[in-house]
Amino acid sequence: MLNKKHITILLLLFISSCGSGSGSSSEPEKIDSEYQFELSAKLINQCRQEVTFDQFEVHLQDESWQLIEKYSPNANGLVSFTSKQKEINYTIVAKYQQGDSTEGLDIVSYFHAKTAAPSLYIATYDNLLDNGSCECITQNINVQHRVFSRIDTVSTSFPYEDWQQVDPQNTHFNNARICRIKDQEWPISSVSIRGLDAKNDTVGVASLLTGFSLYDDQLWEAAAVEVAETISLPQEHTAFELTQSFANGEHFSVNIGQDDELLPVFNSHPYVSESVYQSTSSHVFEDIDSIFGRSTFSSFHQIKSTIYAETFNVSAKVDRPNIDNTNYSELNSDGSYDYGAISDYPLIKFTFDYEVKLLNSDTITPVIWTMYGPIKGVLPSSVQLVGYDDVVTPKTKIFNTDIQIIKSSTSKNYEDYIRNYQHITDTDFYDDLNYFHLKVAF
Repeated sequence: MLNKKHITILLLLFISSCGSGSGSSSEPEKIDSEYQFELSAKLINQCRQEVTFDQFEVHLQDESWQLIEKYSPNANGLVSFTSKQKEINYTIVAKYQQGDSTEGLDIVSYFHAKTAAPSLYIATYDNLLDNGSCECITQNINVQHRVFSRIDTVSTSFPYEDWQQVDPQNTHFNNARICRIKDQEWPISSVSIRGLDAKNDTVGVASLLTGFSLYDDQLWEAAAVEVAETISLPQEHTAFELTQSFANGEHFSVNIGQDDELLPVFNSHPYVSESVYQSTSSHVFEDIDSIFGRSTFSSFHQIKSTIYAETFNVSAKVDRPNIDNTNYSELNSDGSYDYGAISDYPLIKFTFDYEVKLLNSDTITPVIWTMYGPIKGVLPSSVQLVGYDDVVTPKTKIFNTDIQIIKSSTSKNYEDYIRNYQHITDTDFYDDLNYFHLKVAF
């Protein structure tokens, strides 16, 4: 017969074994642990180099977005601190400037971000960009190709002003601009042309460009020697856009209509072994005038694969979810929101655009506030951002609103989503991605 002592020992052994089996996917919280937070900020210059950026600060915040501590970056654009919390709320407040616009603010907030996950912020401040290490040229490009009776689409991996078909075997691109790091190789660039040949068959040709010598007449000659394979599309497919990524660039972009039966695909060029194909489709539920402005409600789907045929299955959602795109009743006046009517979409991204006129000034200051958070919660913009009372407040008028409700086929866990958006990298998280999109333009 067991006495009280034996029973106590057995109970202790049973309790200590609970939760320790292999079926548990989460580790117990360590007592008195400290987690290292690190965030780096970069600018990207004309030749795609990363340049240090330090014109920002990080606000560590509590569950209700109240300030706990402010942190400034070091000379290398790095913010680092320790926290006893495994997950934290924080907001990046960065100086922002684009084109000819005045300086403004870019504000980015994260709810329950992983403290120990490396974080990256890509800044936009054109007047601070150091392009001294870059060499850029602007010139016209003439592409020689097989006979086209009709050109349907052209695509380049670089910006240009316009194009025209000079004759059935020559197409001209005006003011093409290409940049490289000085004394290094030019980036792999591409031009593709799709249409009908002399027999009215669907064809596609392309040229991969690796050198850009500037001739006296500012004209560079290229030959479209890459020939696409004409692929039969599935009998039932949606309209979608297809791009191909390789050599650190996007190439051969083309829009496919819902009734198209054939598609020229470039699948035999020298970089095909490293190519990733991405197809994106969209569906507009409604485009209306609301009390807040022009409101567009749509869905998007993207598929990425090394096998191009797999991406042809892309199909944006056509069943409309129960979302109010007229009065936006999911957003409450106290800053709380609830899009829980959409199940299995763990993360929501809000972007608000403000145009602020500072006191005693006629200058318009642009402010962008982005938030990554769960499907139900409280907006950080509903709480006064400490130190910026004269720029943006919870009552500042919003001019544009952009909402994305996101789902990846790879995970249903919010922590996987927030980790990916803390430091966007090319992972399988983006291989099969759906999102609903609400946009209001005033």
